[in-house]
Order: sequence, then C-alpha cells, then structure tokens
Amino acid sequence: MRLNWAIIGTGTIANEMATSFLKKNKNIYAVCGRNIDKMQQFADKYHIEKQFIKLEALLSDEHVDAVYIATPHNTHFEITKQALLHDKHVLIEKAIVVNRDELNELNNIAYNRNLMIMEAMTLLHMPLIKKVKSLVTAGALGDIKTINVTFGSHKPYDVKNRFFNPDLAGGALLDIGGYAFTAARYFMSEQPNNMSSFVNYFETGVDEQSATIISNSKNELATVSLSMQAKQPKALTISGTKGYIRVLEFPRAQEATWYHTETKTCEVIIGGNTEDALVYEVEDFENAIENPNQIKVYNDMTADVFSIFQTIQTKWQSNN
Repeated sequence: MRLNWAIIGTGTIANEMATSFLKKNKNIYAVCGRNIDKMQQFADKYHIEKQFIKLEALLSDEHVDAVYIATPHNTHFEITKQALLHDKHVLIEKAIVVNRDELNELNNIAYNRNLMIMEAMTLLHMPLIKKVKSLVTAGALGDIKTINVTFGSHKPYDVKNRFFNPDLAGGALLDIGGYAFTAARYFMSEQPNNMSSFVNYFETGVDEQSATIISNSKNELATVSLSMQAKQPKALTISGTKGYIRVLEFPRAQEATWYHTETKTCEVIIGGNTEDALVYEVEDFENAIENPNQIKVYNDMTADVFSIFQTIQTKWQSNN
C-alpha cells in the first residue's frame, strides 16, 4: 500500500517524521501549518506538493489518505476528530489526547467509520522491545516481580514554555509520562488495580515531578519516576525470578542487557535500529490499515495507560 500522507505541524518531530518518510520512499503529499514561511521551507525541504494554511482545506482534499499530527497535544483531539470525519486515517503524536473521555470518543468515531487511529508511541514498535516482550511472555525471566522506569528531562526555567503551560496541557505526566507508563504497563501481564502516587507541582500548576507505584493481582509491581527539571536516565528494568533485562534509552532502544540470576552472567540483546524508530511506527500503522486486527494491541495499550493517568490525576487532586 502506498498512501498519500499529510503532515500537520512543522516543528521538530514533524521534521523527524518527514525525514523518515523520505528515507522509506513514502509519499508526503501535503503539509499544513500556521506560519506560511515555515511551511513553505518545510515543503521545499521535503519536496511536498501541496501546502495548506487551513486545516479544513487539507482535510477536504480527497487525495489525502492519512494524516500525521505533530502539533501540541492539547490540539490533538479536535484535529483528529475532524480528520476522522473527513475519512482520513490518523497517526497522532503522543500524548494522543489529554484524557480518557477524548480517547473514547475518537475510538468510537474511528470504529464506526472503519478508520485507523494510533498514538505514535515509538516504544511499542521498536524491534528490540518486541523481542524483549517475547522473552518475557515466554517466561525467560521467570515470574515478573518488579518493573522500574525512570525518565527525566531538564527543561529550561520558562513559565511560558509549553512544557510548563497548563493551557497547552503541560506537565511531565502527559509529555514524558506516556513513554514511561507505556513501558511499565506493556511488561505487566495485566492492568494494575492498585496505585500510589506523589507529585510536586511547578509554579504554573502543572506536575513537574512525580513518583508512582502501581501493582496488579499477579503481584507485579512497577515504579515510575518522572521529572521535568532533573535529568534522569531513560531507563527500563524488568526483573523476574530468573533475572532481569535493562534497557537504556528505552523509547528508541536497539540494545539491552540481560542478566541471568542462576549463572550470574550477562548477555546483550540487539534488535532494530534507533534511527529508524519513526519508520517502524509508520510501517506498523500502515500494516494495520490493511490488517485492522493488528491495531488492537496498540490501542488497547494506549487506553490502559490513559486509565492509569486518570487514576493518578484523581489521586493527586484528592491529596491537595
């Protein structure tokens, strides 16, 4: 299948995606952006035929098959909804939306119109992570006991920055938390049913750092640490009765370390290529359009993570 893609947004991640599209000879048919000069430069750089200032005009173009949304996540719901109502498949940057109600509405529209939507969560599409998941599922680590995830950024102090702006759905949970909680949930055998969470807020009111513990009925326990002003390693460790696997730079990792408890030895697991992270998620999305049953594992994971988010946010509110 060769789709005509449209990219909405011209920022950093949009440039990364456009580069990945061209690398795999995928057709970027159109781009939409608010700044005419930036959009024209973007179109020239990536050889894009059509440029649109108005979203409605882009979505009304019958030649557009699928759109990739790379705007701030507080805009994702409305743009995605309009794209679906114009019968376009939609790949949306994380966070796909800002709450579970929005996600449910979009999923219902997509289902009723036989369209695909998916959150662009690189983690779930990396060959290495799929390989690690297969090992865990096969029992290579024994019974899973603990999962530890750390992810910290160091954003410059700026109350107007989108990362700290409540009007733009800022905060660590919706920005970097998607990666961290997806990693934790993906390697738990079932959805958690118990959690505790602690949060410190930035002066604008968004969550600046948090520590969360989640557990399920299988006695699998995960800890997730997030921060927006303290750098932490992007590290995932899955520990079981037979050993552990540690993945650094886990959202786009190509290598992991596997420690065997019985022999006290380590081996390296290799899979995929970090620089092709966006390629993998686009290819999985396109495959799901042809084989709709394949999208379920990704969308179920997104729904589970947003349920976790909702519970965490409710706990934070009740503690204040």
